[in-house]
This record gives sequence, C-alpha cells and structure tokens, in this order.
Amino acid sequence: MMKKRILSILFIMVFPFGLTIFFASTLKAENYQPQVAKLENWLLTNRDQATGLLHSHVGDDRFENWAITYDSAVVTLAYIATGRISDAKRILDFYIQTPNAWRIGGIIEAVNPTNPALGEDWSVRTGSNLWMGLASFHLYKATGEAKYLELAKKLADFAVSLQNRDEKDPNFGGIRLGPQEEGHVAGDQHLGYDQNQPSFYEVFATEHNIDAYALFNMVYQETKDAKYKDARDKDLHWLKNVGYNKEEHRLNRGYKRGLDPVVATDIHSWGISALGVDVLDTFEPGLAEKMIEFIEKNCLSETSYIKPDGQKVKVRGADFVDYKTATNLGRKPLVSPEWTFQLINAYRRLESDFKQRGDTKKEAKYRQKRQELIKAMLDLAIESDNTLAYPYATQAEAAIGHEYNTPKEGNLSTIGVSYGILALSDFDPLISSSRANKIARRHGAR
Repeated sequence: MMKKRILSILFIMVFPFGLTIFFASTLKAENYQPQVAKLENWLLTNRDQATGLLHSHVGDDRFENWAITYDSAVVTLAYIATGRISDAKRILDFYIQTPNAWRIGGIIEAVNPTNPALGEDWSVRTGSNLWMGLASFHLYKATGEAKYLELAKKLADFAVSLQNRDEKDPNFGGIRLGPQEEGHVAGDQHLGYDQNQPSFYEVFATEHNIDAYALFNMVYQETKDAKYKDARDKDLHWLKNVGYNKEEHRLNRGYKRGLDPVVATDIHSWGISALGVDVLDTFEPGLAEKMIEFIEKNCLSETSYIKPDGQKVKVRGADFVDYKTATNLGRKPLVSPEWTFQLINAYRRLESDFKQRGDTKKEAKYRQKRQELIKAMLDLAIESDNTLAYPYATQAEAAIGHEYNTPKEGNLSTIGVSYGILALSDFDPLISSSRANKIARRHGAR
C-alpha cells in the first residue's frame, strides 16, 4: 500500500448567476506592489527551471520534488495577477502536454517536476482539477487563446461527470470528491489510501461544490452551453440542502457516509467570495455576514511565531478549524497564511457588495477588517534576498483537522505566497474573469 502522506495539502472543500465585474476594480485605497513584487520574486526563485513548476513545500525534504496540482493552479493565477502571462502559460502548457499527469479522467494530485514521467501522488481529486479549470479559464480571458478555454471546459466536464443525478438521493446535485478507482492498487481513490476509509466517490465536499459552481458559471457565461447552467443550478441545490447548516448559520464540511458538520474555515471564505451577499441571501437573509461572524468568533486565532532570524511576532489570522476542534486535536490554535488570505478576499467581496448596495457603513467595516488582517500577514512575512515568503502555518507538524498535517519546521509555502499575491493584488479567482483582461492589458504579456 502506498504510504500515507503527511503533507498538508488542503482538504479543499457561487458567484451570482450574472457575472460580477465591479468587484476587483473598486476600492483601490492601498498599494501593496512592493510586497507583491517580493512575493513574486520568491516564486521565480523557487521554481523548477526546466518546467516552470513550483516546489510546493520548500525546506521539507520529504516533499523535495513535489509540485501539487492545486498549488500549480494557484501559482498560475498569481502569475496572471502580476501580468506574468508567459509564466502562467508555461505551467498550464505543462499539464496539457504531459500525458502522465492525467489519470481516470483528471489530473493527479502531485507530479515530480524534475522527472515528469514520475508522479508523486497518483490520486485524482475533483478540487485540484476544478482549480486548474479556474486557472485555465482566467488565462483564456487574459490571452484569448482557445486552448485554455478548452482545458477549462474539459475540467468542467470532468466535474459534471461526477455530479449526482439521482433526484431521490440526498446528495442530488452534489459533486463527488473524485472518480472511482481502477482496482489495481488497494486503497486507490480512498481517503488516506486506506480501503477501509470512504472512497472519493462516496464523499461530497462543500469546498469542491463551491469550486464547481464557480467554474460552471464562468464557462456557461462564456459559452452559453446549457449543460453548464444545468450543472451549476443542481450544484446550488446541493449547497443549499446539504452544504448549508441552517441551525448554526454556516456551511458544513460536506457528506461522508453521512452529514459531515465539521467546521472548515476555507469554505466560508470561498462561499462568500464565490456566491456573494445576494446569492447567500437566498439561503437565509444576512447569511454572508452570519458566516463571517461565525468564523471570527470560532476560527480567528491570535498566536506568536518565531521567524528564522529569531524575531518573534504576534499574528492574528485564520485557523483551519474552530477552537473546539483544535483542542480535540491536541494543539493550540494556529494561523494559516493561505486561509487568512482567503478570508481577506472574502472581506473584499463583502466590502464591494455593500458598496454596490450603497451601505457605506458596512463597506467601511469590512474594509477595515481586511486591512487589519493584511497588516497581520505582512508582519508574519519572512524576508530574504529581496523575497517575501510564508510558512505553511504557524505550527509545524500539526494536525490540520482535514486529513493532513502541516509540513516540518522551517518550510516555506508556495500556496501561501501565491495566495498572498492574489489578496494583495485584489484578484479573487472565484469571481470574475474581467480582472484577468485588465491585468493582461495593463502589464502586457510578460
């Protein structure tokens, strides 16, 4: 049996029916370009020179040659955000042109950029494929090149193939965690490569359904192909009937041989970014703000972190889970830069939605909350040789609460850096592709 990974890949668990084009271009009160440039330098320094893929966990030798597919997608988006279109194309072209990166209809979880014929994790999960689809769609909007729309459609179709179409099933409309196994390896396409654990085909993760909703909607708006509208609407049905926790005014993690009500911070941030205030109001009036309040009350942590140079900083940000779950895991609350930057983007969405409604008080409220979290993340950033980087989390070797542990002490995280670029550049991949167009025109195709 393939050994179980310790890697902290996120258990990644929308967007109104019409395109929202005002979000990323409004409220330009701050300029974080100097910090973005240093984060960009870190990506350029730590990529594989032959393929352009980023090493996901720099400093953790257990994953020396791992390029995680989800990370590759978010790096692509970060490159689009900074106008590095040729670098974004290089990453997606690798996946288009590398047959060994594909299996049972989708892209595998992790490849080895130093030897593309060698996969590092051969499991196939819907979430990372959906994010690759989002990256490809945004790159299509930035370049106009049809091959990237075709990749986005191919990955959207992959998710459609995993949608539950049985109207009598409680998971009707939901997107499965992954396809069924081929049957050659024990534990293939099961959680933890353990055949006693649920198979991916049995699991419905809220995060993946949010991702799918966003991608279906974008592809539908572009192509007007009714199958994507149908998939989007059925997915929204699942989000309302299974993903939504009406008693606690938040989102469940999903369904795993039964309803899975565990708290996952990221799905609330992504749900707000992707669905926005108006669509979440169709679940329950005021739900977006209630979700934010839940996260602030239960998942925002304040902790200390010692940087490699010995400097000790206090930092406030998002944990992967709520305080009660962290205690049950035997650890103190921690801060994830990646998940905090996701929350920063959710605040930006609220800020912009309430501006659109003419509610200047709430607009200012969420702008301030966003700025406070940005300051905390900039205080946490590790600077070296004109680069900025982040640890995966403020605790090493810690249980995340969603299947994995954080990497070892001293690691630097590609996903944290990439999400930092997105948040500081006002680029939210779950919203509108119009942002990619504007960036491409402003920067030119570097």
